[in-house]
Amino acid sequence: MKKFWFSLLAVAAIVSCTAGNGPTTKFSGVLTSLEQAAPGDTVVLRVSGSKENVATATLDDNKLFTLDAEVQNEQFYTLYLNGRPFAEVVTDNADITFSFDAESKRIKVEGSRYNDILRGFSEKISPLVSTLYSAESEEEAEATYQELLQTIDNSIVENCQNPTSLRMLLEYKRYGGDEARSAELFELIDKKFEYLNSYQAIKRTSIGSDLIDLTLKNTEGEDVNLSEIVKSGKWVLVDFWATWCGPCRAEIPHLVEAYAKYADKGFEIYGVSFDRSGNEEGWKEFLVENNMTWINVWGTGSNGDWAAGEAYNVSSIPSNFLYSPEGKLVAKNLRGEDVDKILGEHIK
Repeated sequence: MKKFWFSLLAVAAIVSCTAGNGPTTKFSGVLTSLEQAAPGDTVVLRVSGSKENVATATLDDNKLFTLDAEVQNEQFYTLYLNGRPFAEVVTDNADITFSFDAESKRIKVEGSRYNDILRGFSEKISPLVSTLYSAESEEEAEATYQELLQTIDNSIVENCQNPTSLRMLLEYKRYGGDEARSAELFELIDKKFEYLNSYQAIKRTSIGSDLIDLTLKNTEGEDVNLSEIVKSGKWVLVDFWATWCGPCRAEIPHLVEAYAKYADKGFEIYGVSFDRSGNEEGWKEFLVENNMTWINVWGTGSNGDWAAGEAYNVSSIPSNFLYSPEGKLVAKNLRGEDVDKILGEHIK
């Protein structure tokens, strides 16, 4: 079975899209059971992945809110509470309501058949994921893993004419689905969704695609441009991680070993930290303690956003992307000794 680790980022916005004019939709909700919510708090609606507000409302004394927004159908929008995302919805020419279920600790979305499809999809794969991580044998894990991938595959095929297929394909990729099959599934998705940022992001992060450039600050506060490193003739692994992420920490010894072996032969790591804003000093200390001597940059904005991750369509960490000196994506989401193995095939 292909080994993979994942740790969900603390954000709901995985799929994003472009904004535009459309019908007016009413978004309303009650957050009475949500402890983080208080009367007077601000609720903001944004196109998923965008920083521009589409509409804003304030929670009343009963933690209720209502806002009317001009939106486009078949697009993904995210609701924020005091600057933090708490729900995402796919618009479907109908008013949408939100509520917080105290028992399940989840936001319930009603009014969009697309969200109903995604909820049904989640209900299909959640038991398989649970079984996968509790498997008592390699055989059971392998069988469950293959069933999980096939279930996601079937769901994409069934929904390739609606935007939920993009979200499903992201899950297929996140769970390490075959890259060739990912490309086949992507081709099945209706081309009318090309305007969606999520569609373009999947296209940009397919094997063989061109480098997605980044410029972020290193531990000294200096800007480091990713494309300049690649142009210098190096193989570069763009690695998204965080000190709080257990699976990320488990990968560090393998990266340290690969870097020691290939750094002098034209290999570099561009490590993008998604540590929480305010933990900069802890991040720097962690780098020293763990002998992470490659290029390390800070990827979290002061308001908690991570534009770098959105550019790469990162929905979980660790995530990484290996680029050749020609700026082409050669491999991604490498685990364990995979980095050493692939570099050994290309760097002599």
